[in-house]
Amino acid sequence: MSFVEYAGRRAGAALMVSASLAVLAACGGNKDAADGKSGPLKDSVVTIPSVPTITVAAFAPNSYTGTLPCADCGGIATTVALFSDTTYRLREVYEGKGGAPAVSMGRWKQDGGAIVLEGLGRTVRFAAAGSDTLRLLNQSGKPIDSAQNHALVRDASVNALREPSTFTGAFMYMADAPTFRECASGQTYPVLMKGGYKALEKAFTSAKLPPGSAQQVEVQARFLARPDDMEGARERDVLEVVKYIGPAANPDCK
Repeated sequence: MSFVEYAGRRAGAALMVSASLAVLAACGGNKDAADGKSGPLKDSVVTIPSVPTITVAAFAPNSYTGTLPCADCGGIATTVALFSDTTYRLREVYEGKGGAPAVSMGRWKQDGGAIVLEGLGRTVRFAAAGSDTLRLLNQSGKPIDSAQNHALVRDASVNALREPSTFTGAFMYMADAPTFRECASGQTYPVLMKGGYKALEKAFTSAKLPPGSAQQVEVQARFLARPDDMEGARERDVLEVVKYIGPAANPDCK
């Protein structure tokens, strides 16, 4: 072997040793960093906590009560009952006006952190301040800038708002099973065959509609808990007709 060949091999071996030492130094630096010792800086990862999900079960079945501001009366005594089938009932009494309580109904839904009531020709929005308080929003869904009270607080027990009120819906009678599909909610309820029911049935029969057809009517009625001896879901109320008012023709009926 010549001197030149021998020198070349010694130089190559030296380069390989240097490269190995560099790799070992790098690994040692990473280990130090993992052990909390000084070493190369790394990017940090920030974990953002997730926003709690608002569920139907957190708000229904429940009722919320309070007195909301009124421009020309002492206040609007308000109760809203939210049910698990996404229907609601809303009772409002204009204090100092001497009028009877007005009960309306429709469907409710969640929209972000808001609870939205959708009735016939009317939408009411509340901010959900936890599951115990609903705070009235303006029609744009924004907080109301006012020192007045705009909050409804959850009742200790559910107030299902069962007093008589005026409702519009599609009445159908078939095989001794009368039903009423309420206009604003589109929900169908069994009708009890007592109270003002006979006048309603007589008007429906006199209309001589095709089999399977429904007639839109206006009634004074109230919702009652389903009797134990009646088939169907326990949580679905039944309708008791107090008075048959007459035919109706609301184009917005669901």
